[in-house]
Amino acid sequence: MLNRYDGKGLAKFIQIFGLCDETFVVNYTLHVPEGIDRQQCYSWLSLFNYCYWVSGALVGGILGTTLAIKLPGLDFVMTALFIVLCLNQFLREENHLSTISGFVVTILCLVLVGKTYFLLATLVIPVAEFALVDRARQKGGKRS
Repeated sequence: MLNRYDGKGLAKFIQIFGLCDETFVVNYTLHVPEGIDRQQCYSWLSLFNYCYWVSGALVGGILGTTLAIKLPGLDFVMTALFIVLCLNQFLREENHLSTISGFVVTILCLVLVGKTYFLLATLVIPVAEFALVDRARQKGGKRS
């Protein structure tokens, strides 16, 4: 999304801090029609999705504590959703660096760091990796 998010001021703030898994997928696959401001579209989608996410979490938290309903299989549904989203991104990409890197970093972190610091490591390492990749692209004049 580094190449797509170039909004200014409040729009940039909303785009960056409103980014979550669902917003990423929608904005990444979005084809903005001609004549519509791309940055404004990204900002509105990010804002609405963030509001849906917060309100859904609030309602889910209230209903979850009020109605003690067991939903067996929900963990499988979420795993399947992320697998489908990953496959969709992989098929759309021209360069598979991010997807392959994600798998490799995840497996290595789980093996080397263990479950305790797994999440922290798998968040920090790809950010550092792609910051270096982006810096190398900028130096090589291949900014896309």
